[in-house]
Amino acid sequence: MERPGFLRKYVILEQLDPGFGLQRTPDGFARLEGFRDGFALSIQVRFLKEGTLPYTVILIYDRNGDIGVFRIGTLEIISRIGSFRRFLDYAALKDLDLKPEKIKFILIASEHKDRVLIPLVGCCRKNENWDDSLRRRLLHSGKTAETRERPEAVEERKEREENREKEELKEIKENRKADNMPAEKKGHPEERASKTQKNRVDDKKLEDMLKEAFESMDPFSNPRHDYSWYRVNDIAKLSNILFTCNLTIPLFANPRILVGLFKYRHLLAGLYRSDINNLTYFVLGVPSKDETDGNPFENISRWVPVKNSDFGDMTGYWLVYISLKDGEFVT
Repeated sequence: MERPGFLRKYVILEQLDPGFGLQRTPDGFARLEGFRDGFALSIQVRFLKEGTLPYTVILIYDRNGDIGVFRIGTLEIISRIGSFRRFLDYAALKDLDLKPEKIKFILIASEHKDRVLIPLVGCCRKNENWDDSLRRRLLHSGKTAETRERPEAVEERKEREENREKEELKEIKENRKADNMPAEKKGHPEERASKTQKNRVDDKKLEDMLKEAFESMDPFSNPRHDYSWYRVNDIAKLSNILFTCNLTIPLFANPRILVGLFKYRHLLAGLYRSDINNLTYFVLGVPSKDETDGNPFENISRWVPVKNSDFGDMTGYWLVYISLKDGEFVT
């Protein structure tokens, strides 16, 4: 089996079986990332109610002309938000005869003794629709040999996951040190104020990181001194930059943002410095066909048309503004 190469793919998760939503229809996305030593699967969903049984994350894949079924883990639900991450190294992939590019469907399933319900399904290939005969395959497959890893592969995977988590924690700590703020000491109002200041978004640092990571552009053919724009082609990189700068926006949990990225191969990220109130805003732009399509944030998004688009049938962007003072959306 060939080692997996570099791969990054986003898959939108949509409702299949109704009755699992909380307040509204559940949705979400999955991200597949392939590396030289294996591949990682990350999932985020929202509005999925907690059930009496845990939700199982299942991969359906081509396995030498047959159908492979791999129950990769359990999705955790906390306050209507579900998250999951799992790394499979090369040994585990070989043991399962699983190639990342051969994955057909990613399922969030609620499995019972005599039935399998599927709240969310993601199709990893174009022009392929869900076949309900696969549900019967799930019901009768159980945790057979085709879905289990070798014990030694499990131990190797756990050790590798622990090492990756340590590396990620180290990177986060190093990024926070870059803020160059004094350490917090208890009991002193001045030092508590320093902590509050540290948690504010540094707009200069944010712009420097955007400028370094992405190509600058002028999407509206109307140069203005109060706006700066960047073309984003990697939403994971953008999310990491925002996190590093203490700005948290639920980008990954919004399928309409991902649709705009998939269809038009980019998003807009920018900064707006107001001459009126001396405030700075982060601006996210989601490309869409027209003002009736793809509004990502309902009533807080603003439609701005563009002319002479180089991105197919796109005619404008939905813009959303986030204050760097408090991290709140501007309505």
